[in-house]
Amino acid sequence: MNSEYIEKIRSFNRFYTQTIGLIKKRFLDSEFSLIQARVLFELNRHPGTHARDLGRKLDLDPTYLSKILKKFGQDRLLTKTPAPDDSRKHLLSLTREGKETYARLREMSNVQIQTLVKDLSPEEKTGLAASMASIKRTLTKGSKEAGYYSIRSHRPGDIGYVIHRHGVLYAREYGFNHQFDAYVANGMGKFIESFNPEKEHLWIAEADGTIVGSVAIVHARENTAQLRWLIVDPAARRRGIAKKLLEEALVFVRQKEYTKVMLWTIDFLHAARNLYADAGFTLAETKESRVWGKVLNEEKWELEL
Repeated sequence: MNSEYIEKIRSFNRFYTQTIGLIKKRFLDSEFSLIQARVLFELNRHPGTHARDLGRKLDLDPTYLSKILKKFGQDRLLTKTPAPDDSRKHLLSLTREGKETYARLREMSNVQIQTLVKDLSPEEKTGLAASMASIKRTLTKGSKEAGYYSIRSHRPGDIGYVIHRHGVLYAREYGFNHQFDAYVANGMGKFIESFNPEKEHLWIAEADGTIVGSVAIVHARENTAQLRWLIVDPAARRRGIAKKLLEEALVFVRQKEYTKVMLWTIDFLHAARNLYADAGFTLAETKESRVWGKVLNEEKWELEL
């Protein structure tokens, strides 16, 4: 990573920590420090937590955490109960007063955020939240926390986004030119104009409210379906999303009593080819094409149902 990216990230960190007051000694001008407020948050979220696990979660020095917990006990915010499997260990939970204190801090934080975004339009608020989710998703890639996503049917606004992501990602990763944008847009335009829900479907994968993938089934001819527009954002890959999208599509074609599914791909899309092969597709045809600023070896894969 070059110095330009490093400075941009550091600049954002400075801006955000100052904007939400993280450089102040007290969290939201309360009687608690930021770390103390975070400990309250974790105890409210996970009652019955062992101090050792809490320290690991927050990456806190055991001695420092012990001082925080001792103060919480003195202030009647914290209760300790012997662990069922070992009476020498204690499980930590908030008392009623502790829960009320946490609720007060949470409301103060909500008011702060509401004040921060009060002059933004609904679209700007949505975009801001999506950008923050993207940062979190990118930096937690590969962790357990990054694994949550959902798959839904398409709705208004999705088509443009899918076209945009195809254009951006194929240009960035494979050097396709602007003609590829037109190719995807033309195909999706025809798909929507003649959309037949009894034979066709478009699925959208989302993570943290942001689109991260898509796939579609298009009625090709008679009892043959075509799989199209399977794509997953780089930050969301290696989480099984592409496989799940493909599975959803194959369940649909079987329900609609298609007898064959076909698709076109390119020989250097190795991850996609492996995915299709694992699902039972076989290579049926190859051809050389001069398209999208490239000379490509296109492949037709088929699956008999």
